[in-house]
Amino acid sequence: MRKRIFTIVTMFLVSGLLGAAAVFAQQAEKKDDGIVRMKDGSYRSADLDASQRPDDSYLAKFHAVDDVEKLMKRNLEDIYLLNVIKSNYPSKTDWEAKYKECMNGYKDALEQYYKRNVIYACDKLRKNQETIRSLYDLIIKDYQKQCEDLLNECAGKVLLLHLDVSSRIDPDKNDALLNNHLRLRVAYGQLDDAYWAVRNNNPSRAVYHLRMARSYGIAILEDLAADANEKKSIHDKYKIDKADNLNRIYAREEEEKKKLMEGKK
Repeated sequence: MRKRIFTIVTMFLVSGLLGAAAVFAQQAEKKDDGIVRMKDGSYRSADLDASQRPDDSYLAKFHAVDDVEKLMKRNLEDIYLLNVIKSNYPSKTDWEAKYKECMNGYKDALEQYYKRNVIYACDKLRKNQETIRSLYDLIIKDYQKQCEDLLNECAGKVLLLHLDVSSRIDPDKNDALLNNHLRLRVAYGQLDDAYWAVRNNNPSRAVYHLRMARSYGIAILEDLAADANEKKSIHDKYKIDKADNLNRIYAREEEEKKKLMEGKK
């Protein structure tokens, strides 16, 4: 009798546990946003049919393990760079929206990676790369326009120095002419390098080349400033760009505190 009761209780417990496990499994599947777990322990997209799902053969999984590690590192480095840029230019609301999309895509890929589902992790990381590239395209277009306008202004100032007869007599003006003439040539060379970096599908390198061009342009304007006041005005105009050129986030809060302290004095 006791054995029979024990058997019945055990059956109820087992069936209860199995039911609970099924409920938890269903909840987990709902949280996975279209990724469902198969009987063999692998994951598969419920939103894609057999013609659309990524290749999940043994060879594909073998290559995906190596690809995932590379993509995780590369995408994270790109996201870090993009975070610096969008933080320095908060008025660019489209950059902020795209950046959030990049972050969410990277998080989704990591979720699949930690579940040891390398096929879908790799697929999501590649799609994340496309989103990152679309944000780079917006930034590069903006940087290129800014650099072209800046270097055009610099070219005008260097030309005036060329036409100034005293530049041939005054050693200081002659040095300024030679130094800034070379800076301008290097700056335009950086613009060319940025163009080829984009053509070679290396947008992060293009950003660094454009930053270098901008750095040289700002240095030319500061060096050719008429007086200390004009030099300070140029610095104030480009202070955020100068921080961005160094891959730093400009601390606006510290600047506001400094102004308040100066106001109290």
